[in-house]
Amino acid sequence: MPLQDLTPQLRTRLSRVEHTVGVFVILATGLLLSGFGYYFYYTAKNKGWFDLKAPFYTYVDSAAGFKRGDKIRLMGRDAGEITAIEPVAPDSAEYFERHFVYVQFVIRSRDIGYIWNDSRVRVNAADLLGGRYLEILPGGWNGYTNRDGSKKNLRAAYEVKGQLITGMWHDQSGAYTNWSAGSTPYHIIADESPALTERAEKLVSQIETALPDILSLTNQVAALLATSTRALTNLDARVAELKPVVSNANFLVAGLHPVSANVHRITANLTNPAGSLGTWLLPTNLNASAEQTLLSVRAMLADARTTFSNANATLTDARRIAQTADTNLTMLAVNLDRSLTHLASLTSNLNAQVEANTNLLAEISAAIVHTDGLVQGLKRHWLLRSAFKEKPPAKPAK
Repeated sequence: MPLQDLTPQLRTRLSRVEHTVGVFVILATGLLLSGFGYYFYYTAKNKGWFDLKAPFYTYVDSAAGFKRGDKIRLMGRDAGEITAIEPVAPDSAEYFERHFVYVQFVIRSRDIGYIWNDSRVRVNAADLLGGRYLEILPGGWNGYTNRDGSKKNLRAAYEVKGQLITGMWHDQSGAYTNWSAGSTPYHIIADESPALTERAEKLVSQIETALPDILSLTNQVAALLATSTRALTNLDARVAELKPVVSNANFLVAGLHPVSANVHRITANLTNPAGSLGTWLLPTNLNASAEQTLLSVRAMLADARTTFSNANATLTDARRIAQTADTNLTMLAVNLDRSLTHLASLTSNLNAQVEANTNLLAEISAAIVHTDGLVQGLKRHWLLRSAFKEKPPAKPAK
């Protein structure tokens, strides 16, 4: 339907829908661009594109296992990457010092401060397939730098103008004082160990070298086993020859069995307390008398032990009673002395009161007389007379 055939109301609604769709498309495009920009910024930040970098280089014997872009490790984390791998010229001085491969790399600004003039680059094996990576040992790793063991000459590989603030250099321009574009980067000595494949080849060669000795050793072991087998065979023959001798010995032992039984019987009689040896030494009547005497002595000793035990208990009780009586008498004397002391104090106080108040007795007597008069007057008063009335005597019971 053509647009001019629509009613004004539909045209108004259609224009509103178009406006809303346009706003939505603009917002979606803005959000998409913002997300892409944030992803680009985050990726660049993680890869260190905005970080200030310091160049370093080292020499290794072989470039096997390295490639441009490989990460450089520092204290177990990524601190930079390799930027160049080049062979050394065969006519240069480095080549004659067994420096065959030149490796250049950069370190991010947040990790430059850990690299000092005693730092080293260690070449480590990454896997079993020949891969390798570079790891930088931080400054002070060996504990000393100078010949005398001091650390006074330790310094950072690169000096900076600005301050380290939240992982970024404050002065972004011209931050390094001892390096500029076109100058030689800082050199770090490499500690390179053989790769795992080289170690495996050396191990295999050593095994191949030692294999003839191992085979000769196995031949010697086989000869020793054969000799041992022959010795065992000869020993079996000697044992077969000794069988008649052993049989004769068995017959001899069987003949000596009755003699040994008789000797055993005699020794049993001799070791029995009531056997022949006891009867020989002590006759029957003497044995009975000795037993009776020993029983009597044992009874007398038991009675004496009982008597001594009773006497000891009696003496113990008497000692305890004497100690108790002594203690009680001591306490009684102490209490009596304390009572006499209190009584003397009381009498002395009373005497002091009497001496201090000479008219005390007269005043007490007058107070008693006045009290008696008061009571007699109360008895005669009409109001209290009934309270002091005497009760009539009880009548005797009939």
